[in-house]
Amino acid sequence: MLWDQSQIGEGLAQQAQPIPSSSQGSIYGGQGNMWFSQFANPAFLGALYQTPDWPMTGYYPLYPGALLPVIPDDGLRLESLKLHPMMGVAQMYTDNVSRTQTNRKSDFFTTLSPGIQAQLPFGGSHAFLIDYRTNLQTYANTPSNDVQDQTAAGRFKLDFPGGLKVDLAGEHKLGHDPRGTAMDTQGVEVNKWSANSFIGQAEYVGAQSSIRMNLQSTRWQYLHSSGQGPIQNRLTNYAGLTLSRDASPKTSLLANVGVTQQIYDENKNLDSAIYQISGGAKWNVSELTSGQILIGLQHLQFTNAQRNQPPPVLSQFTRTENSYNNFFAMGNMVWKPTSLLTISLQPYRTVQQTAVSTSLFFVSTGVNLGASHTLTDSTSLTLNGGIEQDKFTSASGATAGTDNRTDLLKNVAVGIKYRAVKWLGLGVQYIYEDRGSTQDAFKYQANTFMISAQTLF
Repeated sequence: MLWDQSQIGEGLAQQAQPIPSSSQGSIYGGQGNMWFSQFANPAFLGALYQTPDWPMTGYYPLYPGALLPVIPDDGLRLESLKLHPMMGVAQMYTDNVSRTQTNRKSDFFTTLSPGIQAQLPFGGSHAFLIDYRTNLQTYANTPSNDVQDQTAAGRFKLDFPGGLKVDLAGEHKLGHDPRGTAMDTQGVEVNKWSANSFIGQAEYVGAQSSIRMNLQSTRWQYLHSSGQGPIQNRLTNYAGLTLSRDASPKTSLLANVGVTQQIYDENKNLDSAIYQISGGAKWNVSELTSGQILIGLQHLQFTNAQRNQPPPVLSQFTRTENSYNNFFAMGNMVWKPTSLLTISLQPYRTVQQTAVSTSLFFVSTGVNLGASHTLTDSTSLTLNGGIEQDKFTSASGATAGTDNRTDLLKNVAVGIKYRAVKWLGLGVQYIYEDRGSTQDAFKYQANTFMISAQTLF
């Protein structure tokens, strides 16, 4: 199986259920284009977005630009058309709804998540999929946090004779910047945006070698009420190529190159490209241990010469440096000491551009530990823990100094899932978050409790 950064989230989810992809995709070129490392503990990201680990489908797809997953269950049949209607309901509580150190407020809130996936096979081995999902949140005491996230996607999944596979997909997403992230402006209203994406992937698998090409283009548009349009409206493009060569029946060598481009509508001092090259291996030595790792370099290059932008907001995005180099690493090691217990470890280090005022980018270094233990045929216990350091640059481009922001994030999540019948699942989850920072405005601690139920046919 060929593997690259654009697919690592999907691969991790398949290998180690306790650590599904934080975004269920959208990890391109070994770097993210959002507000936290996309390798962060998925339970932590789920807590920030106030969405549970749904018993049947996992986390709501948080980030744009992922190939929509195929639901494998039988579903409802209408001749050759297969339908998967779904509905999730969750009641949640958090003791720090704004994710701030001072003026903490607790709140109860409800999340509804109706959706449907339709699968239509054609031409023998090909398929066309349509998927619609929602994340509708209503807060009891802070209605300014109410959101109506929606994701609509279509995908052509083409499987040709001889080993060639092609995926073409389009996606429209309405989303928001959740409280507690680097992009949270801590205003009364949360920042809301729309994103339209095109995703293309072609893979050829030979007897001992494989090659995969990934393309993605996402257009971001922030809604007027957020005030983030002049800062954040942009076009994000990605292109990457991965080569795989079998070294033995159970090991493969990997090589990847990729580039991520950011083109801003107005904030031209942030126009950039991140070039990444890495190599590594994937192995499955026994039924007990398996893993994959990539190690390489990233080069962040700002496209335009520094210019004086108009005040009062865009003038804060200045720089004295035009490039930055970063050591990149990403891996996943899986151990199954028993048939009922799976343990997974994920180390990572990536550079990510951000549009935080007075900062140009940050470097995320972290590790996640996950475990899943099957209690009965219908019940499983999950544990996720993560620690991440985010080092931000100053607007001048320097990476050291008293004015620079450094965050340390620690989080633990414990959950239990129960599948009452084939089409109904129940879940309970607790998440603890602790973010320390060299800037007091970004420090906080929070406890979140989630009880959820979901039907999937």
